[in-house]
Amino acid sequence: MEQTAETDGFILIPAATGGGALVRRSQIAGARANGRDGAILYAMCGPSIYTTATISQLARYLDAESANIPRD
Repeated sequence: MEQTAETDGFILIPAATGGGALVRRSQIAGARANGRDGAILYAMCGPSIYTTATISQLARYLDAESANIPRD
């Protein structure tokens, strides 16, 4: 997906400690599940963000495509 001024805006990620973190879409390096407590979002600019959002919710926030991986 090509980044434009409209698609590279800030999104509010709910933080595990309360409140949230404003993150620019282009500064997100990746994320992984963190058990049943949510996920860890990795920012290119520095700190990891522990969030109560699930990977599925983050994918929707970021308009991510879902990979269809067939099983053998």
